[in-house]
Amino acid sequence: MERTIGNLGQEICQPLDPFSNLAQQGIWCCQVNALKAMLPHLDPPKNTNLHASANLGKGYILLVKCDWYLTTVQGEEARVIAEYLSLLHAPKIHCWACLCLPNGQIAQYQFQELQKAPEDICMARNVKVSLNGGDWIMEVQYFARLVVTAVDNLPVPDEDLDTPDCCCFTDVALVTLYSQPDTDLLEKSYGVLPSCTKLGEASLQVIKISDIWSVVAMILHRPIIHGVAKERYFLVEKTGMEIIWSN
Repeated sequence: MERTIGNLGQEICQPLDPFSNLAQQGIWCCQVNALKAMLPHLDPPKNTNLHASANLGKGYILLVKCDWYLTTVQGEEARVIAEYLSLLHAPKIHCWACLCLPNGQIAQYQFQELQKAPEDICMARNVKVSLNGGDWIMEVQYFARLVVTAVDNLPVPDEDLDTPDCCCFTDVALVTLYSQPDTDLLEKSYGVLPSCTKLGEASLQVIKISDIWSVVAMILHRPIIHGVAKERYFLVEKTGMEIIWSN
């Protein structure tokens, strides 16, 4: 905080009305930060290949944190992963926490955000996905690299999964879906309020990481529909837009 105040103080070029000048500098700083958040290509990261990251190509990069040890998936997760790979049983996997998208946004997985206090959550686990010719909003459970085959088509021991040169991977995210927007609310709001519900574990599925386009916010609200308040989530694709208009 002291450093921020010092930096803003250095931006003041006139001694006249210093507090108003300081407030204006703070507003400009917020506006610049909002623009960078909404248009990340204006301020690209200086080093995208961080230590322990995995560059997947086409601008997608898996970032730490990552499981130290292989994890055995169970239940519905194991079923959908095995079905995706056309196997009888799901293999052991490493779970990854964060994914850097080509547009500079960073998506996170659900477990990491649920460990934080509500005021510290940046809500980066909801993503917009292009799937089967349509756009869907999904909540990321985790990211993973699934071994498809070894380079020489031989079985891959678990201890060799950390050696990228010996394996061919398919890079995926395990997600749950939101419903399509309520058509009645969308029509009454003139297309402004796309309001969805969580479909939960029944919608659990595996998608390719390359199908993820952007990080979005799903904001909790409780509209009254047919006299009953229902818990729903409305879509905001670029949060912070209102900061730009501060004056």
